[in-house]
Amino acid sequence: MNPERPPFERPPRPGLEPSDVSRDRRFNPLLIFGIALFAVVALYVLVVVVTMADDIFFPGNEIKIGIKLPGVDSGENPEVADIDERINILFLGLDRKVGVPEHTAARTDSVFVLTIDPFSKTAGVFSIPRDLVVEIPDGSGGYVSDRINVAWEMGEFTYDGYPGGGPGLIKDTIEHNFDIPVDHYVLLDFQDFKDLIDEVGGIEIDVPEYAADYAYEDCEGCSAYAVEFVPGMEHMDGQRALAYARIRKSDNDFKRIERQQLVIEATAKKALSLDLFVSPSKARDLYSEYKDAVETDINDLLIPGLAKLAQQVGSDNINMVSIASATYPCGSGCTGAMLLADWDEVEELKAQVFSDGKIQAEEALVELQNATEEPGLAEEFAGFLRKQGIPAEDLLVGDAPAVYSRSLIVDRRGKEYTAKKLAEWLNLPSDRIVATSDPEARAFADATGDIVVILGSDARLATAAITSGE
Repeated sequence: MNPERPPFERPPRPGLEPSDVSRDRRFNPLLIFGIALFAVVALYVLVVVVTMADDIFFPGNEIKIGIKLPGVDSGENPEVADIDERINILFLGLDRKVGVPEHTAARTDSVFVLTIDPFSKTAGVFSIPRDLVVEIPDGSGGYVSDRINVAWEMGEFTYDGYPGGGPGLIKDTIEHNFDIPVDHYVLLDFQDFKDLIDEVGGIEIDVPEYAADYAYEDCEGCSAYAVEFVPGMEHMDGQRALAYARIRKSDNDFKRIERQQLVIEATAKKALSLDLFVSPSKARDLYSEYKDAVETDINDLLIPGLAKLAQQVGSDNINMVSIASATYPCGSGCTGAMLLADWDEVEELKAQVFSDGKIQAEEALVELQNATEEPGLAEEFAGFLRKQGIPAEDLLVGDAPAVYSRSLIVDRRGKEYTAKKLAEWLNLPSDRIVATSDPEARAFADATGDIVVILGSDARLATAAITSGE
């Protein structure tokens, strides 16, 4: 007797033969196509959403999918960001002393824009003197001329229902006068400032020159006291750093801006040294601790991406510029200590912060030599380069020892990116960039610049760099 059972076979339904059962199991091809199409569309939408969202939450660190599809961000970025692609954060230091109620009218004691290039991983700080006269929107399509430090106060307490209140008005003021799109703002008062400095354990500042205020006060109803800073390295806690950033009785507002930039730089270095930006969770925890004290419109969800970007930028790639040097006293036509600006010079200073970050990072000393019989050629090109963000102090202008038929760019110290951009601006092929070992470069062995640009007879600035930069 065989103990094994025969394999089980399901009997056909009554009235159906096996062949009928097989025919009944055929699938509808339209249904299969519809399900497949829905799956593909759903996957495509997911890819679109994810690749667009990482632009917002992880700028400069997007997912790279390696293919180009309509509506899908491939994650491939340009070498540098233009001003609209940058992350621009407006910082406002409110002149509201400790002990003054929070909802009390006050003016902004410091105004600066932190700008971050998420592609080149560089950043800059653009400082604006508080007494600079600008056009402030009046909420009715017109403008009023006043100091920039009253804009927040007007939007918050003077105008009725201005969109965004004080932050909205000063953001609009910055965009109108400087053509800088502002993405976010941060507003802090004296106590916030001191707490943040103390949170990182204080900062180290190499005080460059003597500064003092013998009747300094930072809290309501407190007695004035003397503060003094002597040249040399000093560790400062929050209260000491605040005093250093605020005082100006021993010099002027321009020197105060320089001190404020030293404080900003020292704070950034300290935060990075403590790895506060390496861990997204650590950055988020620190932000959560102070977000109720510091007024800002930066969403919590953006903090991990901004923290990662800050860590990638580092403190050595932050270019700090003040437009104080482009301002001058208003004189008898104004009330009080008002400043007017040379707006052409302001644009050159602005370019040092908001233009090509990789050029700023290389900090090349560019020597322009006119090797033609046309006078003023090197000066003309230097003017163009200042508009591209190369500071005047990084430009040397002179005449070549002889006339040359070919323009040439000699990269003497490996400033490859700047040399490449100079060639592009002059419409020169890449083979016109040579190293000091090249035979054509021997005549310029004793030059001073990191890069020497020999403007030969083939230089056509009017149809190359000059027109492209206007």
